[in-house]
Amino acid sequence: MQLCIIENGLVPEELQTRFASYPTMIEQWLSPALPEARFSQVSVVRGEPLPAPEAFDGYLLTGSKHSVYEQANWMQRLITFLQQLKTLRKPVFGICFGHQIMADAFGGRTRKAEQGWGVGAQAYRDNGHGPGAGANLIFHQDQVVELPPAAQVLGGSDHCPNGVLGYCFPALSVQYHPEFNPDYVSALAERYSGNLISAEVADHALTSLQQLCIDNQRVARWAAQFFRQHAPQP
Repeated sequence: MQLCIIENGLVPEELQTRFASYPTMIEQWLSPALPEARFSQVSVVRGEPLPAPEAFDGYLLTGSKHSVYEQANWMQRLITFLQQLKTLRKPVFGICFGHQIMADAFGGRTRKAEQGWGVGAQAYRDNGHGPGAGANLIFHQDQVVELPPAAQVLGGSDHCPNGVLGYCFPALSVQYHPEFNPDYVSALAERYSGNLISAEVADHALTSLQQLCIDNQRVARWAAQFFRQHAPQP
């Protein structure tokens, strides 16, 4: 199974010596649950060209510091690409910014959330068709506020009701970060405390990381099942 990870954002420069890139985080997260997959990376945020939509068996979209409503040229190219994947029924799995740009590409809308930043660990509900209820790692202020016509809410939190989406074509997405680990979210909270996020939000995030138990492999097994279900038949 050949999967392509599309890089939409970069690890902050001062953290790059301690943490891997977002595509590498995704590969390390998903590989144990999907050992038959081989991963490639394309950095659309760095200006690299997107592959031909039919070039891979499936795609994953990383998070980003950017917002969909910035409407940068590379985002417009990615939206067109996602619409092509929909037509071809190629499976795609989006994370955070990936979740948001998929919603916009398919007819929904993302904006800055009125409820403010979500940082740290957060309990998510599940409606029976998602990866199961549990705590997940988060770092976002934008949210999907209008669902695409073809989307169904599979889970969410009090802070982010549209946090897990499934579509009537092969597409799944999550607002949280199953590829992150608590150390990375802690480093982000400490790095941005008092500037990007308030000290109060950062302190709450650090407390939540100690109080809630994170099981990212629960989500990896769900994502792996999704890609196997839609893999090309031999």
